[in-house]
Amino acid sequence: MTQENIESRPTVLVVDDDESVRVFLQYHLEKAGFKTVIGRNGREALELVSEAINVALLDLSMPDPNGITCLRQIRKSHPEIETIIVTASSEIGDAVEAMRSGAFDYVTKPVNIDELVETLQRAARTAQLTKENRQLRQAMSLPWSEVPFIGASGTTERVLDAVDKLAHLDSTVLISGESGVGKGLVARMIHNAGPRAVRPFITVSCTALPRELVEAELFGHEKGAFTGAHERRPGRLEMADGGSLFLDEVGDMPLDSQPKLLTFLQDRAFQRIGSNKTISVRVRIIAASNQNLKLMCQERRFREDLYFRLNVLPLHIPPLRERHEDILPIAEYLLGRIAQRRNIRPFELSEEARRALVRYQWPGNVRELDNVLQRTTAFSAGPTIAPDDLPAEIHEHGFHAEALSPVTLADVPLREVEKMAILQTLESCRGNRAEAARRLGISKKGIYIKMKRLGLSPAM
Repeated sequence: MTQENIESRPTVLVVDDDESVRVFLQYHLEKAGFKTVIGRNGREALELVSEAINVALLDLSMPDPNGITCLRQIRKSHPEIETIIVTASSEIGDAVEAMRSGAFDYVTKPVNIDELVETLQRAARTAQLTKENRQLRQAMSLPWSEVPFIGASGTTERVLDAVDKLAHLDSTVLISGESGVGKGLVARMIHNAGPRAVRPFITVSCTALPRELVEAELFGHEKGAFTGAHERRPGRLEMADGGSLFLDEVGDMPLDSQPKLLTFLQDRAFQRIGSNKTISVRVRIIAASNQNLKLMCQERRFREDLYFRLNVLPLHIPPLRERHEDILPIAEYLLGRIAQRRNIRPFELSEEARRALVRYQWPGNVRELDNVLQRTTAFSAGPTIAPDDLPAEIHEHGFHAEALSPVTLADVPLREVEKMAILQTLESCRGNRAEAARRLGISKKGIYIKMKRLGLSPAM
């Protein structure tokens, strides 16, 4: 198979709790030209989903969680992935519900392979168009170097302070944080703020690259080194010489490729595939991962020696749900960008919409917030965004306007308002103080201090 064919094959996540069904689907789909990733239940589906997946094929009645729950979570965290539900003929009503939740299509058991392949091909084409449209929007937006990492929280201040300090060092940086928090943006900020700013900033997406091509992309190859290598090609390390190489989602790098990266980090030299010539480069490595690499080392899914080589200067970016103060400044900035690109009057958020945005948990972080505002402004009837303009799962988390009515709180001492907020939040969290602190936008230590000051029993 040529390099071009390897790169062009769509990847399908196949999830079913029946092993015979998994084997049957994997055999026929790979025979039809798809790459497959296999999961046994809903929990594995959510662990395996990544930007490398084009289409998810989910069994409706699989356990832990079921197909519709998985579908909804995948739509939130990876909106570019199209999902197809596999259902029994007796579950058509549930399949219709899946379509309402955003499924591309559904197929019934027993599966007709020819029909399934045709449906998967259509879904893969749609996923590719969605990805291309996103890339086009990014190309039309402000350059990365002009997009700030903004917010009003102490966390944002600490991240920016760390960027300023790390930028002037030359050691390897490992940025951790959930998908969508801005790890790539922070990596570029570190590069741009340091002495290498005038040199290249090269990105390697360890998730998007097929396993067969990771080493070829990193280290380059000679003509004829493997099938499809029609000419000599320098790797990303050579392209980044004098600058920075950003290893995005390094936790997804195949285990058999990790020793060669480790050797480079030790020697700062490598050989192209198919060559005996050693090449030395001066490159700063910045890596990022949304996975717990330390845990992956314990589970032998990531090399411990490579982890220690990468984790020289660690920087963690907390998820958006842990820095509520950042949500509105980021939203207002994104709304300004949207208006600027469309050359229209800036949008405003109503008070109720602002509360809804702050209350929502944002599992997809800033990326999800951007997607929501893009969709909301596209269909909003006016320049002011109301709660009903937001997706249902977001405005349902918002406060009801009457719950925070000025009439309700007028003349109530602030001490009592604060006590009421803590008590009601603790009640909704079933006494979980850590969860209550997160919802209230304060630290775990902070809620203990407030409870003591307000005379609330710590044993409650």
